[in-house]
Amino acid sequence: MTPELILLIFRVLSGLLLLGFLGGIAWLIYRDMQVTAAALVEQERPYGRLRIIANEVAQPAIDTTFPLLPITSIGRAASNTVVLPDGYASAEHALITRRQGKWWLEDRGSRNGTLLNDVMLEGTAVISAGDVIAVGGTVLKLEL
Repeated sequence: MTPELILLIFRVLSGLLLLGFLGGIAWLIYRDMQVTAAALVEQERPYGRLRIIANEVAQPAIDTTFPLLPITSIGRAASNTVVLPDGYASAEHALITRRQGKWWLEDRGSRNGTLLNDVMLEGTAVISAGDVIAVGGTVLKLEL
């Protein structure tokens, strides 16, 4: 074997090893993108809904539904998931989150407070299907 042949074999093997390494990295990136895409789809999937059962203002109308996402914000500001154009609702009035397989309702420091089943909410509370949430003059029912 001549030194040129040994050098050629070494170059070919080095090239194949480099291509295998880059292929492995590309495969790992592809798998990570698949897992991330699946997690995003799961996050955007509605888990239930909030239905307006009473409203002192004209909009939104009674029986309007809003999807319940893992993080659902309720308030007057346009950035909320559930926008309520109600003068008695704060800009960021309440927050519904899913943690450890349970739904939690939290008042976000609103001036008029949040009622859960006609009881003033203090701090956070676990909520379930059929619970009634009052935000300002709007009453919502949780449907899972």
